[in-house]
Amino acid sequence: MRNNKILNIGLIIGTLLLIIFSSGCTSSSMTKKFNDGAMSFSYPNDFQEISSHENKSSNTRWQYIIKLVNNNPLNIQVILVDKNTSNTSPSESRDYGVLKVKNLSTSEILSISTEINPNGVVVEKSTYKQKGLFGSLAIYNDMFFKIDDVVYAVSIYGPDSNKQQINNTANIVFKSIK
Repeated sequence: MRNNKILNIGLIIGTLLLIIFSSGCTSSSMTKKFNDGAMSFSYPNDFQEISSHENKSSNTRWQYIIKLVNNNPLNIQVILVDKNTSNTSPSESRDYGVLKVKNLSTSEILSISTEINPNGVVVEKSTYKQKGLFGSLAIYNDMFFKIDDVVYAVSIYGPDSNKQQINNTANIVFKSIK
């Protein structure tokens, strides 16, 4: 009799845990929101802003906005956001980046597409692999889009071994861009 009660309690606890994990009520499914006043997107909550000096030189048309890095050493990912206020289009920006990647012998284009996200934003996308130091491979998901006459570039990247997680993060960002 006592063993049946213990078994029933175990089943109840197990069922509750299953419901909690499958319903998305865990911190791993929660997101944060980035907003620069004109554009916003969501990203996983395990990312933190880090200070960076990327793209801050005055001789580039791209202006650095933010760099986010997740705090999971087994799933390293970076989200880098820049903007361009010159008369360029998202497709021109993407195509220029794709051309640069194609000209590198250490890189491979995986996909190029134009997609509209659920918020009606047209996003020019490219995904590629690039060989880094010591032969390591990195995967990049780049997105270019225009909000209020400003072209934004959002790049999500990390080790190719984390490709699925990087693609998941890119999907969260893509679906939420406003």
